[in-house]
Amino acid sequence: MKICGVVAEYNPFHSGHAYHLAQTRHLLGADTALVCAMSGNFVQRGDLAVFEKYERAEAAVRCGADLVLELPLSACLWSAEGFAWGAVSMLAALGCVTHLSFGAECADLPLLQRAAVLAGQQQEALRNSLSLGLSYAAAVQQTVLSVDPEAGALLRSPNNTLAIEYLRTLSILSSSIQPVAIERKGGAHDSGAPVDGLPSASYLRGLLATGDILSCRPYVPTAAYAVLLRAVRGGAAPVVCGAVNQAIVAHLRRLTPQTLIPYCGGQDGFSNRLADAIVKNVSFSAICSAAQTRRYPLARVRRALLRAWLDLPQSVPPEASYVRVLALGPRGRTVLHRMKQTCSLPILVKPAAARTLPQPLQPALTRDGLADDLYALAYPAPALRTGSAYLRKTPYFHPSLEP
Repeated sequence: MKICGVVAEYNPFHSGHAYHLAQTRHLLGADTALVCAMSGNFVQRGDLAVFEKYERAEAAVRCGADLVLELPLSACLWSAEGFAWGAVSMLAALGCVTHLSFGAECADLPLLQRAAVLAGQQQEALRNSLSLGLSYAAAVQQTVLSVDPEAGALLRSPNNTLAIEYLRTLSILSSSIQPVAIERKGGAHDSGAPVDGLPSASYLRGLLATGDILSCRPYVPTAAYAVLLRAVRGGAAPVVCGAVNQAIVAHLRRLTPQTLIPYCGGQDGFSNRLADAIVKNVSFSAICSAAQTRRYPLARVRRALLRAWLDLPQSVPPEASYVRVLALGPRGRTVLHRMKQTCSLPILVKPAAARTLPQPLQPALTRDGLADDLYALAYPAPALRTGSAYLRKTPYFHPSLEP
């Protein structure tokens, strides 16, 4: 059986995601198991996921995924480089993944691989670009563009950038996992309207933020929509950063330029700019807007501030310390049995298993639990905002292979 990894956020799961899973299975064979490494309650753009990780994982399994595992928290709040490293290294650690499928604006795999090789070879030029104040994505693009305009042009699109980082990670790991590129369809990243009936996740999040869940219906598979509707009606969605604005700002006001440094990834003046914005503004969004510059893009600002709120310094590596199962189906259960023989990391299925993990892993569990407790403060329904839910939640099991 082929086992194909997929890196995702599913924030929320929509028809474009269903298309990617279906195309992957079409290319690799109907019996291919799809194992998704999915962001938890915090996502790479520096935000809270629009609804909770176990429910997003359930939506994915109901719509074609076989097994959903949680990405490391630190990887979820990293640039494309760390995000890709955390995801791919975790999938490689499972010991049974044969393929990695990703969506990209360009599905020309040889060209993507060429860009990945060039990005890896031009590390000195990359460091020089970063020292000039470019974001990581812009620095990689400029570096590759200077030696190969065709390959460098790919990096103007965010999914191409992630695809290249996935390929770089596979190369660094000397992994036998075979990459599969699927051409991305539908609305562009952060686009304002669906294209050919396929939306961007940001478009759907915008609808949810206004309470217009019915307008999401045409763009979300029936089974995933049922999960989303249940979350909305139950007061568990939409989760928005503004709901915990005071909690975030109150914590940030305690910090100084010096104490912000561990969350900023260096001493390049970024912490000074963040501290100034924190003092002069009264909301998370206003702080982000004030701190944002060409050198410090909005996503980097948001990630740094959320890391400070979660007490997650960048010294915490993006690699997984353990593997947490969020949802699975029958084929996923088969993969899970195989993983227990091949995985180099501890696997958590039920909450009670966390107590059996070695002592060196307990700080990671505590950190992840705190993040989930802080996330819970943003639920629309006050009754859901209690802590320690992560000690009670168990993976969703979908009893059928049919979505």
